[in-house]
Amino acid sequence: MKIEQGYELKELNTFAMACKASYYIEVESKEDAQRLSRDEYFRTLPMMIKGGGSNLLFVGDFRGAVLHYSGNSVGTVEENSDSILFRVEAGKNWHELVMECAKKGLWGIENLALIPGEVGAAAVQNIGAYGAEAQQVIETIHSIDLETGEEYIWRNADCHYAYRYSIFKEIEQQFQLIYAVDIRLSKTAKPNLDYAGLQDLAGIADLTPLMVAQKVIEVRESKLPNPAELPNGGSFFMNPIVNRQLFTHLLLKYPSMPHYIVSEQEYKIPAAWLIEQCGLKGIRQGNVGTYHKQPLVIVNYGGAYSHEVVDFSDMIIRTVKEKFGIELHPEVRFVRSGTQDSLR
Repeated sequence: MKIEQGYELKELNTFAMACKASYYIEVESKEDAQRLSRDEYFRTLPMMIKGGGSNLLFVGDFRGAVLHYSGNSVGTVEENSDSILFRVEAGKNWHELVMECAKKGLWGIENLALIPGEVGAAAVQNIGAYGAEAQQVIETIHSIDLETGEEYIWRNADCHYAYRYSIFKEIEQQFQLIYAVDIRLSKTAKPNLDYAGLQDLAGIADLTPLMVAQKVIEVRESKLPNPAELPNGGSFFMNPIVNRQLFTHLLLKYPSMPHYIVSEQEYKIPAAWLIEQCGLKGIRQGNVGTYHKQPLVIVNYGGAYSHEVVDFSDMIIRTVKEKFGIELHPEVRFVRSGTQDSLR
């Protein structure tokens, strides 16, 4: 376990926000987490648990402890002729895991290639792309309660997974440090090629998960900025889900509006389309703006302060609400000083 005081966080968040934490703690094992839970001083501090640093925005310095679980081992729990169950430590880089499994011919997470972050954060956020979500392969989550030191085992159903949601995003679970995730992958081909950009793979007889992952990478790189070159937090807003009445009203007004059926009464509308229809694709205000190829991504052009990002995102939310009657909600997590806000 490593503990540093007055730690600069700019290199540890993909938005490249210049901010500091009172303490930065690198937790290397579940035993480290249990030791922290017995530390009387640590238990008095506000804290937040950080994954790979994507999908979050530090709003000012964090007057407390920022924790990161760094263990990244991958081990086999069980294996049969149809599938294999891995136990993956929370600090494992998600994209590295995807590519390692795809190269082994294992199916289930290939559509989630190139999503930044780590396995623990992927389980919290229920990351998704191209018709796939993390919850579809997660079997069990292992955590330590940092208040009590108690170890918890969460079955998939316990996590209450939904679109970009898990129970770990609730304030009541803020002290649950995830240290491992059990992921089950298939040995038999189960390609998910329904989304645009992947459909041309459907006719390939000897399709492999690696081929799908490489296609996903190609598509993502064609429209999403590299955080190392243009700092950003990934998709800034969740795709809104609207009721049938509002959907019907909008479809009559915008017949070409893209949408996805969630249920008989609910429809998902791409936030990127809504933002672009408001004329906000590729615009810039000061040091921040929407990416010119994908308006769902807010980028830091260099030297941006967190309040600039907050003000810019508020402008987008307000403009979309005025035009469509739909309120966008950030997918990026706002971390405010001394608190653990999930979505403001």
